[in-house]
Amino acid sequence: MKMPDFSKSFGSALHRKLPAAPRLSALRAADTRQAPATAGTLNTAGALNNETGAAPNAVGSPVWRALSRPFRIINWRILAAALFGIGIVHIIATLAAPSLTLSAAYHRLEGVLPTNRPMILPPVSPQNQPLPFMTPALRYAMCRYDTANGPVDVSVELGATGSSLTIYTVDGEAVYTAAQSEVPLHMVRITPADGRFLGLTPEARGHRSSEVPSATLHADRGVVVYATPDLGVSYQSATQQHLAAASCNPSRAN
Repeated sequence: MKMPDFSKSFGSALHRKLPAAPRLSALRAADTRQAPATAGTLNTAGALNNETGAAPNAVGSPVWRALSRPFRIINWRILAAALFGIGIVHIIATLAAPSLTLSAAYHRLEGVLPTNRPMILPPVSPQNQPLPFMTPALRYAMCRYDTANGPVDVSVELGATGSSLTIYTVDGEAVYTAAQSEVPLHMVRITPADGRFLGLTPEARGHRSSEVPSATLHADRGVVVYATPDLGVSYQSATQQHLAAASCNPSRAN
């Protein structure tokens, strides 16, 4: 006896009972049509922004704009130019300060010191201090030299411990410095810096000069500072003799 085929009858009945499934192409088309409509609804949930598509920052954006507002007002080009100008002025003032300060010291002594003649200064004290940083442990003799009329010879004794000779220009530049040496008498000849012809030397004329300078330098004007230790009241006369022996006179070599 042949059994009836219930699968076909059951499948046809189930097909009639269930609705037809939509095609995949139709689902994709419907999803594409609904995407723009749902994009705007995500803004309140914090997913996307309607206009820019970027994630919104409802708390940070206003705070950041308030904090950065003063910086947006500043003109950074003008600020950079101002800082650059201040730096240039600072460099120029730094380089010019030593020259201006020391030239003022020369002009301060110009009305006190005679020309091409040494002058013994009194002991240094708070009330008597011609220049800054002068120590009361030394006694000073100064000379304001000028080579406009010819060379100037400077002669000092540097045999005492702590004695020194320093020659400055108008700008305050130390062009010559000597300290205690084995040669007691130290002679320096200052010649004009303009390169003029000063005549023949005694050696060139066949004569032997009795005064041979220890050094020769070129300068127009300036100050000669001779310092010797102040050994106290007992040696005051010896100190005064050392200062009086210093000379700063026009040269007699020619």
